[in-house]
Amino acid sequence: MRSALVRLLLGQVTGQLCLVAAVPVLTRLVDPAEMGLFQIAAAVAVVLQPAATLCHEFRIPVADTRGQVAGLRRVGLAALGAVAGLGVVVAGGAALLGAADPAVVALTTGLLLLAYGGTVLDNAVLIREERRSALAVRNLLSGVLGAGLQVAAGVLVGSAVALGTAVLVGRLVAIAVTRSPGAGSAPGGVALSPRDTLVTVGAQSIWVLSMQTMTLLTAPFFGVAAAGYVGLAQRIAGAPTALVGQALGQVAQSLLAPHVRAPRGELRRAVLRQLAVLGGGASMVAVVLIVAAPRWAGTVLGAEYAAVGTVTAVLAVPFALQITTAPLVPLLIMIGRQGVLFRLQVVRAVVALAAVTGGALVTGDFVTTCLLYAISETACYGGCLVAVLREAGRVDAATVQVRPASPGEPCEGSTTGG
Repeated sequence: MRSALVRLLLGQVTGQLCLVAAVPVLTRLVDPAEMGLFQIAAAVAVVLQPAATLCHEFRIPVADTRGQVAGLRRVGLAALGAVAGLGVVVAGGAALLGAADPAVVALTTGLLLLAYGGTVLDNAVLIREERRSALAVRNLLSGVLGAGLQVAAGVLVGSAVALGTAVLVGRLVAIAVTRSPGAGSAPGGVALSPRDTLVTVGAQSIWVLSMQTMTLLTAPFFGVAAAGYVGLAQRIAGAPTALVGQALGQVAQSLLAPHVRAPRGELRRAVLRQLAVLGGGASMVAVVLIVAAPRWAGTVLGAEYAAVGTVTAVLAVPFALQITTAPLVPLLIMIGRQGVLFRLQVVRAVVALAAVTGGALVTGDFVTTCLLYAISETACYGGCLVAVLREAGRVDAATVQVRPASPGEPCEGSTTGG
């Protein structure tokens, strides 16, 4: 199993390194305003993705039967298609009204939604089936094809829509090559509480919105070019998370899902082990970004993008913390603690919005606003990790361990707390 996990991480790292390597090429092919539109669309897409897939990517790995897996996937894909289609409709309406930039953002958002949402839903099937080698190949192909096609799009067209199309085509090819046979053909349905679904979707949407607050609010306060700087800074500061984050999330779900399906009272211990490893890696990443980004941004990205280095250093700590937090927080959904996650994310969103809006209005300084946002995100990530450990401990406490019965004593089963 360990060799499969290593291949999974290597596939993700190699694929994402290709995407990172493409950034300095793209910054020389695409002007800052057009890059800003693409980054805004990407931010909107990741915010909408939890609602578009109904967060079924977190339920599939802990589903009991193949029929439930197929049912969750079908419903998720149907919802995703509807939301992406709505983006195309909005783009058409904006174009008819002469609003060129909103039309580009809406159309690019629809393309990216299909790419991101379709990938995570199909990835969840491979996680449930423990096909880690297939996940490794998919991660590799997604990065390699995405980078190559984006560079080609930058050379030929240089528009945000072309970049979004390149991402979608690369993901579709990667899925087609590694898709699980018969993934959506098994009979069966799903019965989910509408309330639980709404709470889960709301929590995940707010989680991602908090991550994208800086990018989305930079444009109205500081201009589209500044939004492009923030988007690129997040891409660089978040590069370590992008390099291994998806694979780490896949590994975490793969390792924790068996504890959820068949509880053994060791869930909190498993979380602590992952927290220690991920936290050590996050600390090293933060130091490297703070030291290196201001020195090399102008050289690597081009002189007109030099400000990205300062923003990257400011955002280094919270984005490094994503390496620790992002793989573990979905556990709250897997164990049915959607309400806890929702409350955490509401607080986090309010704090992030207050930090960015207050910083922009009171100081009027772009870098200071970024710093306030970074401080608020760091504190909120810490709160999320405390909650994950607490809820994992409660699941363990509610688990009745199976033990041999004494003569004349009935056997005990095992249960988990809801």
